[in-house]
Amino acid sequence: MKTKFILAGAIVAAIGISGCSGKKEQKNGPDTLAVNVVNLSEGAMSSNDRIVYDGTLEAEKTIDLSFQVSGTILSFPIQTGDYVKKGQLVGSVDETVYRNQYNAQLAQAKLAKENYTRINDVFKKGSVAEIKMLEARSNYEQATSAARATYQNIAHTHLYAPVSGYIGEKKAEAGAVANPGQPVLQLLDTRSVKVLVAVPESEINHYKAGTPATVKIDALGDQPLQGNVTEVGVLALNGSANYNLKITLANNDMKLRPGMLCKVIFNKTAGTVASSNIKEVIVPVQAVQVDDKGTNFLFIMNAQNKAERKDVITGQLYSNGITIKSGLSGNEQVITSGYQKLADQTPVIVSK
Repeated sequence: MKTKFILAGAIVAAIGISGCSGKKEQKNGPDTLAVNVVNLSEGAMSSNDRIVYDGTLEAEKTIDLSFQVSGTILSFPIQTGDYVKKGQLVGSVDETVYRNQYNAQLAQAKLAKENYTRINDVFKKGSVAEIKMLEARSNYEQATSAARATYQNIAHTHLYAPVSGYIGEKKAEAGAVANPGQPVLQLLDTRSVKVLVAVPESEINHYKAGTPATVKIDALGDQPLQGNVTEVGVLALNGSANYNLKITLANNDMKLRPGMLCKVIFNKTAGTVASSNIKEVIVPVQAVQVDDKGTNFLFIMNAQNKAERKDVITGQLYSNGITIKSGLSGNEQVITSGYQKLADQTPVIVSK
């Protein structure tokens, strides 16, 4: 009986040792790391048939409105962001001074008219020289013209929207003094909008007016919009090596607003950019690393769910990534995050 107990204890001990040994071996193996990947076979980041730039929307026209006369602003019944229609009153200044001037000149014009009428009647009877009649008529016409000019000052105390659009900026408030020609309001004409695209100097000559483009605006979802290049910049932006392209988009439903960010896609095969017979693969810039020997490399996730190092030769840098000239076939899953802790053949899993 004692022998049986000893044997049972030995078996339990052996099982325990075996279990501990198994756990120890599993712990010594490489940990599985969570990573993010880009599947190049889906075409999201590969192919040489298109190129993508970042763009920003701006109004078709930006109009600075100002009063043509000076005076204290009495009314400014609009706010930034308001939509106003063509001909709508957006501001007015005190017309008291101009009204008084007009009334005074109108009275002089009436007096000059009466004087001219009386002298003209006498002239017709031959009792006064013709020069007297001509002087009276001249005084009457001058007084009338002066009154009309002053009346225009009264009309200019009211500011109206020349086109329909959004108020981009208010540069004054009621109670401030307006000066002739000094902008008090910025009006944005958004019946159509322009997309501003900064293009590197090495690519700007590939585009011309009329080149078609597809625009995707994050704020409006994934529905693409179609437009055409209307302007190609000839001056570098702020001394940089980039030039502006402008693409016009219709804005019939007025959902496009200045300042929205977008992606602009050009089709290379349509002739906008010189195409090549060499297949290009474009990957996110952050996925490419450099080792101590100066070799560019990145990690892919292979069929065994392990990280595999790939030495690559990089090419042209685009706004949506960098070209891989060799080292990838275009069907890989490129690891785009978590690669800092990776080594070749590290087990990986796609993070959710």
